[in-house]
Amino acid sequence: MLKGIFDTHAHMDDSRFNANLDAVMKSQLSLGVIGIINSGSELKSSYRSCEMADKYDFVYASVGIYPNETANLPDDYISQLRDLCKKPKVVAIGEIGMDYGFEGHPDAKTQERRFREQLELAAELDLPVVIHNREADADVLRIIKDYPIRGEIHRVFSPLEYAEKFMDYGLYMGIGPQITYPDSGCLVSLVKSMPLEKLLLETDAPFLPPSHLVGEDALPDMISFIAEKIAHIRGDVSPQEVIDAAFKNTKKLYNI
Repeated sequence: MLKGIFDTHAHMDDSRFNANLDAVMKSQLSLGVIGIINSGSELKSSYRSCEMADKYDFVYASVGIYPNETANLPDDYISQLRDLCKKPKVVAIGEIGMDYGFEGHPDAKTQERRFREQLELAAELDLPVVIHNREADADVLRIIKDYPIRGEIHRVFSPLEYAEKFMDYGLYMGIGPQITYPDSGCLVSLVKSMPLEKLLLETDAPFLPPSHLVGEDALPDMISFIAEKIAHIRGDVSPQEVIDAAFKNTKKLYNI
């Protein structure tokens, strides 16, 4: 069993875990998981993420508004996020960003305004950001250059050209279960070439399990399969070395 698994992006507050969350979290500890950053995607889930961080010693929280939830926000949403960031286990602003690939997404102008407002908050509070970027590479790169931020691209969708530009800017790459799927060619190219110093591991639980577990909920311990796949692709590291490198990067970025 691989040890020291840290999932930098999960949604363990999702309703499908409501009936047995305590049992699920206990099982994760027994399967080698030592840490989880539970990500907010709108105000309610940001509050829930903080509640989870308060309840479970090995859980941390990020708070923020996902791009597809930016259309109808209260006027004080930034004040609410700022207040949540006073909690000691809030380690990032996110997930935030731009998404042009989601059917019915808010218009680009609205997304950009909310993205900028949250980037400003991150800069004000000196917190890293968790960036959701789908089919919006050029705009995300253009926008982040206006802010003195650090952070990660979550669940990388970008072609190698843009992934390299994001890394050049200083961002980490969050690699998740999608690397196990046969249509992940761009991601395979990234994993082959990227420095391990830019690697983070995540599941986006419960939404996307590894390819051989389709139909099941993703869980943080499934990072073991991601690490095995990365080690196989690269050929220069063991799965445990992948886990260890990602954990070192997690501690550095999120000050954990």
